Amino acid sequence: MTSTDESARPVDRFESARLTVLQHVGGRICFHCDDNECKQYAWAMEELTRHTGGQHLLCQLGLLPATDSSPAEGQPR
Repeated sequence: MTSTDESARPVDRFESARLTVLQHVGGRICFHCDDNECKQYAWAMEELTRHTGGQHLLCQLGLLPATDSSPAEGQPR
């Protein structure tokens, strides 16, 4: 696989998305950014919201509102 090939492995996609989001923390930009728009960042945000771990990371970074994942009162855990 070359560096221009997109990996089909979910772990590779997750890691790429994680690194892309981290590159943009604090208003920083990456080499994909163009005129205040970054399609790579948009993809990364979408990719991370598909995974519980990604959602947790985005909440930690303040990019998603924190959700209460505890069971409702009276519901089994």
